[in-house]
Amino acid sequence: MVRAAFSRSTVESCKEMRQKTMKKIALTIVSLMLALVMSSCGSASNTAARQEAAQSSAAQETTATDAPVKNAAEADSVGAPVATDTMAPEAAVQSQDALSEAVNSSENTESEETTEATTASAVVCFSGTGTTWAIAEMMAEATGSDLYEITPAEPYSDADLNYNDDDCRANQEQDDPDARPEIANDLSAVTNYETIYLGYPIWWGTNPRIVQTFLESYDLGSVKIYTFCTSGGSGIEQSVSDLQENYPDLNIISGKRLNNASEADIEDWISSLE
Repeated sequence: MVRAAFSRSTVESCKEMRQKTMKKIALTIVSLMLALVMSSCGSASNTAARQEAAQSSAAQETTATDAPVKNAAEADSVGAPVATDTMAPEAAVQSQDALSEAVNSSENTESEETTEATTASAVVCFSGTGTTWAIAEMMAEATGSDLYEITPAEPYSDADLNYNDDDCRANQEQDDPDARPEIANDLSAVTNYETIYLGYPIWWGTNPRIVQTFLESYDLGSVKIYTFCTSGGSGIEQSVSDLQENYPDLNIISGKRLNNASEADIEDWISSLE
């Protein structure tokens, strides 16, 4: 009897100890969960406060200067916190909304900047084979200009540029004074510049017709236009004369043939224009 009573007492004592232990474990788990939630909420609040302060500072800097941003990569950006598994539900939703707003704002800013001039001058170039484009890149570097390419809607193939074939596309266009090959890209931003350096190859002694498509597509009446070219033999003078005659309302000043030009050659020409 004594042994049986002792066994029952021992069992009851063990049960009581297990119950107390489980309660302690449960309380510890609840305390840890509360601490994590409080920490996450506090982190989200601090991040939001830092973000608001950074945005306020960025707004003040933007007001203080009118200098344009050349591209989105150079613009200051404020990142929104990303929701994690340890964040409280409301904090996670707010963080995701803030991230979406930041991304949308960045995309809108980039879209607006692509239509704004960032320097006083631009280099605009059409190049059938890439030869004139190489000069245009050096021109942009030498003048600190933004660089734009006149991209034909229908690219020119080697067969299109086979001048030995009277029926090739380039010859047909040059034989037709009214030919205006379509341009694929939007170049409306060039109207915001004071000066344009317009580059092209010489085709049949003058400018390709697509250059006229460009000049007729935008209001360039207030822009100073200097031309440059590459050529297999002809000079630029005839093309400049043709453009001045066809577009008397444009300020087409002068031009320069820059076959195999070096950076020094380009800099010397630019200096002579000042």
